[in-house]
Amino acid sequence: MRLRFPIRVARLAALPPGFEELAADATADGQRLLEVLRQDWESGAMRFAGPGEALFGAFAGDALLGLGGLTRDPYAKGEGAARLRRLYVRRSSRRQGVGRALVRAIVAEARAGGWARLRVRAPPAAFPFHESCGFLRAVGEASATHVMPLRPAAPGTP
Repeated sequence: MRLRFPIRVARLAALPPGFEELAADATADGQRLLEVLRQDWESGAMRFAGPGEALFGAFAGDALLGLGGLTRDPYAKGEGAARLRRLYVRRSSRRQGVGRALVRAIVAEARAGGWARLRVRAPPAAFPFHESCGFLRAVGEASATHVMPLRPAAPGTP
């Protein structure tokens, strides 16, 4: 399916209209990440509202095509690491720039928030996508498959 409208990425303050359909698509795709997002949102456990955090939606017209978020990375040692979370693109909208547009918005927000690096734990099938977006394979990093340096490290820091 070719998109009839340009992709628009917007920062979200609530789960958007179309979330239920997107979550159903994720479930049919064998992914629970949007169900977890919904549970965390409803419980207040994660609302992407902390300093430097954000949730983004990708739209074509009014249709929700994908979601992705940015939070402080709770698994990273030390300070300065953010985490790309809950990135999902509707199956019929893949390979059309939707995921890349979401990642660009998340990276821009992470840089603006002053994060030193952005980490993600991706399934093996998504490794090529993340690497094409500029992520590097994480070596010796717990709970992450990929990392993207966002600013130069201070002298003497790993």
